[in-house]
Amino acid sequence: MRIAKGLLLLALVAAFALPLFAAEPASDPAPQTTPTPPAAEPAKKPPAPSGAQIKVSDTVNIKFGVLLQPQADFTENSTGGTIENFWVRRTRFIASGQVAKNAFFFFQTENNRLGGAVNGAAKNTGGFQTTDAVAEFRYSKPLNLWVGLIYLPTSREALKSSATEFMIDVNTYAYTATTALAGTGGRDTGVMLRGYALNDKLEYRAGAFQGLRAAGSRNAFRQIARLQYNFFDTELYNLPSYAGSYFGTKKIVAVGAAWDKQDDYKGPTADLFIDWPTSFGCVNNNNTFMRLDGGTFVPALSGKSNIFVSDVGLYFKKVKLGPWVRYEQRNFAAPNSSKSEKRYVGGVNWYPYGNNFNVKLGVGKLKPEVGRETNQTTLQLQFFYF
Repeated sequence: MRIAKGLLLLALVAAFALPLFAAEPASDPAPQTTPTPPAAEPAKKPPAPSGAQIKVSDTVNIKFGVLLQPQADFTENSTGGTIENFWVRRTRFIASGQVAKNAFFFFQTENNRLGGAVNGAAKNTGGFQTTDAVAEFRYSKPLNLWVGLIYLPTSREALKSSATEFMIDVNTYAYTATTALAGTGGRDTGVMLRGYALNDKLEYRAGAFQGLRAAGSRNAFRQIARLQYNFFDTELYNLPSYAGSYFGTKKIVAVGAAWDKQDDYKGPTADLFIDWPTSFGCVNNNNTFMRLDGGTFVPALSGKSNIFVSDVGLYFKKVKLGPWVRYEQRNFAAPNSSKSEKRYVGGVNWYPYGNNFNVKLGVGKLKPEVGRETNQTTLQLQFFYF
């Protein structure tokens, strides 16, 4: 097997022993004529696990969850007609847990875009498929091993949880390269290392993945390495994805960069994510710059293109509303410059029960370099428990 060039391999093995000292029991008091106080009550047992969880022992447990996102969508097509759909964006069953002292897993199935019909085609009857199936062995904070079907660390946006996304969905280009490289929903099978350093503020992820298999499957694997630095609060051991918003409960300013390569395909990315608490709630901001170069290996990417996405949202905790806007731009290099496009979208979310139940409304416009501008309106409900 060829060793992936440029693959970031950090193998820091540390063994720290922290002695634990219990407080010495107080010596017996001298005999007194006054009554001694009653003996202290025995320590209370820890509360039972909350939620849909099975706890076998301190090191064996399983947690279950569900996600349902019904959606109404009205999209103009290139001829000026309107495509009208009632469909389900995501239907998911989720299970995660721990099977041994340092062994964890995350498993998720999905029926995606159920009932949707595109450009007059028959509606999608779909079917459940596995979207996540990752196991993690936590050797130490600096060195953790992931194997299975893994969320690819191409950008912060690509690693955000769909159930906690502040916008109505991830940006248009978050999974563009992975789709072209035969992945599914931003995931692919492979092996990855993850670890933390500098007081848990620096996180790395680096791995080798199936990617696009050439004839005979003898080509090199897809290689992705990503670094992220959190300036304030940390995001330790998120499995498998980051939160889209913390609703003012954390101070997050995270800067990230990734290198993505297979054969002559290259996809470097830089990103900045901010989720900052305020007196009224929080400010949420995400910025992504990506350069995709399909080379001769991935003709579906149409050569070179630069992608820039920026979005910002405000959460008002008293009224539980979250207005937001997003700008997306993709510029292709010659001779494919006619494929360049811009997208504008804005909306407002209502969070009566946070991420467990919310309603999102988004209105957007696509402006291609060549061709007709089109509009889209989306209304989405979310039911989530995990």
